[in-house]
Amino acid sequence: MSEVPSGLNFDAVSAAPIRDSASLMLTRSNKEDIEILLGKRAKTMRAFPNFWSFPGGGLSRKDIEAATKLNLDSDKHGAMKICIVRELCEELGLTINNNKICTVNTKIRRSVLDNKNNWLKEVLAGNIKFDTNGLTLIRERITPIFAPMRFHNRFFHLHVSTDAPDFNLEEQTEFEKAKWYSIKKLLYDWNEHSIYLPPPLFSLIRDLDFQLKNGIELNSAINNLSSDSPEEREINFSAGVICIPVKTATLPPATTTNCYLLGREGGDLLLVDPAAHNKEDLEWIMELVNSLNGNIIGFLLTHRHSDHYGNLKKLKNLIGGEIWCSKHTSEYLGIEDAIILNDNDKILLNHSEFPTEWKVLITPGHCPGHICLFSKAGLIAGDMVAGYGTILIPNEGNMEIYLEQLERIKKLEPRILFPSHGPLISVPEKILSYYISHRKKRQKRVHDAVLSGIKNLTEISKIAYEDTPGAHIGLSQQQTLAHLLSLERLGKISKINNLWLPN
Repeated sequence: MSEVPSGLNFDAVSAAPIRDSASLMLTRSNKEDIEILLGKRAKTMRAFPNFWSFPGGGLSRKDIEAATKLNLDSDKHGAMKICIVRELCEELGLTINNNKICTVNTKIRRSVLDNKNNWLKEVLAGNIKFDTNGLTLIRERITPIFAPMRFHNRFFHLHVSTDAPDFNLEEQTEFEKAKWYSIKKLLYDWNEHSIYLPPPLFSLIRDLDFQLKNGIELNSAINNLSSDSPEEREINFSAGVICIPVKTATLPPATTTNCYLLGREGGDLLLVDPAAHNKEDLEWIMELVNSLNGNIIGFLLTHRHSDHYGNLKKLKNLIGGEIWCSKHTSEYLGIEDAIILNDNDKILLNHSEFPTEWKVLITPGHCPGHICLFSKAGLIAGDMVAGYGTILIPNEGNMEIYLEQLERIKKLEPRILFPSHGPLISVPEKILSYYISHRKKRQKRVHDAVLSGIKNLTEISKIAYEDTPGAHIGLSQQQTLAHLLSLERLGKISKINNLWLPN
């Protein structure tokens, strides 16, 4: 991503449609702790690969039809409950009956996996027991606007006995493993960066734990988990990393830039790319800063593009803190009092229990002086990668240096990539490898076009992007030019009288 290049126009971007979905928090008591049933989503899943999640999924038309046939259409959430139990059957081989979870016959479950329509047939035939009276709606959440796939999810709850039957992961492809996870162990692993949890699950489990620690019984604690708005205000990507997607004039299809609030409650806090200009987003940032009751030590700019810095003067007046950036960014934006960051510098965020050290990486290529931050939590990636869309190498960029820096990041083996646009990337090696191979293939196509005798930028661009017919003409030509300039610097081609020729 980048700021929109001068002279290029784009159609207005519509927000992704919001689909209905539902998931189930199953709990059971085990000695002095409460356990929650979670499944680890396979790396091949489009949404939240590698994350531990509740069973559940998207509401289908068949679920809505089934609500009528099972006399649940008078229940406001009848179709959602059907969705949950059907998904429970598919993912874990279980069903719900009389406030209990029960095993589904393996042969019957296999038929449901082969054809979702068979779930209703088996229920009507009495082969799958089905009763949702014990399901309690506890919270609703809508996927943040930065995501290409958005859901309005309803979280339901059911508490079961410790002698509940075991789950079955055979045949299905969504969960690679599952387990009953104690809340205490779950939150410990979260703080140690050894588990991935989607933001709404983490806040739900954390809030439940807070209630239980204050002596509130489980049933009352569950009832206290509801919230007024389904909009996610505290998007916890990882322990000590909160994402705030603020509206910016960035390159489509993105419409927001991720501001990151780094640090823990009561400790040092650092805002990365505080790109907010409008009152609503500035108040959102302030709300989260105040909720953590910490000490803002600075505002870090990953680079100088206009979709990454906002009303810095107003933020400094509101909450204090210094501006931190690279020497190039400081000079280009005329920030005379900036704290200059250099490659391999360390930023320590003090905290009584969870001090965090972030390593500064100067990663030019997309933009001179571009900064990434690396820690056990993952890598704040700026515009090196995107969770949605692509990365533009503008005129001031450098394609070969960009590729070198991608290789550098890949060797660090970051746990998570926190991009400036779109959702987090939980399988970094896969995405980084794709970015590197994709750019190298594109560069080869550009070089091959020149070697074949094509000399004009427009015609070279057509060849280079013939595998991407929907690409914006202006962007494809600009990226082709970035590859041509790279090949020129590498001594493989030359530009003579506005024509590109092989050496």
